[in-house]
Amino acid sequence: MKIELIPVIEITNYDQDIATPVSGPYWKFPDDWEAYRIATNSKAEYSDQLRPYVKGSSFYKISEINDEDLLKIIHKEIAIQQTEENLGIDDLVSPFCGGYILKIDDVDKYLPQCCGNLGNIEDWINLLEDEDPYFYMGHPSPRIKKTANKIIFDFLNSEIQDPYVPPMLEDQLEVDENALKIAIRDTKKQLDTFAKKLICINNHENLNIPDIDKILIYGIDN
Repeated sequence: MKIELIPVIEITNYDQDIATPVSGPYWKFPDDWEAYRIATNSKAEYSDQLRPYVKGSSFYKISEINDEDLLKIIHKEIAIQQTEENLGIDDLVSPFCGGYILKIDDVDKYLPQCCGNLGNIEDWINLLEDEDPYFYMGHPSPRIKKTANKIIFDFLNSEIQDPYVPPMLEDQLEVDENALKIAIRDTKKQLDTFAKKLICINNHENLNIPDIDKILIYGIDN
């Protein structure tokens, strides 16, 4: 079993006064949504190199986002997290929205759900360390069972019975624990590289955001 855990962040530009496609969802009408993503990204002045993980999706691999686009994403994140009480970088406390795509034998099996973020890597690590782990990658999230070096993701009996987006093709996934351990180790390396990029941009652009890498990857509480 080949397992990959691919870190992605969600990038949307719904505020660009461009009509969303009348047809949906994106996985059924990828061309329409891809054209929309390109148009909104262009109007928001992102580069032509910014392309989603899959056609029409709003998820982007952190390893494929260039410095120019990442700077814009940071500025937008600062604006999103601002509060009325305190406008500025002190409001920046939460990780980038998105999460981790579970890919098994070159097939995407499980994508981040609503309210997922990069900080959910801690939940993936807990799958290995805890006997009865609490697992969250947005809502809904599967129930977890562990047995004989296997981790079972139960999507049918999620604690929150919201629909998965996109819909799950299987009620359960059984993952080899050792293979997942290797995947998580590789993912941590990607996060370390991304952290260095955030620090470099922070210094080069004089953003003066303390612990920018820890905040935007793991969150202020970590």
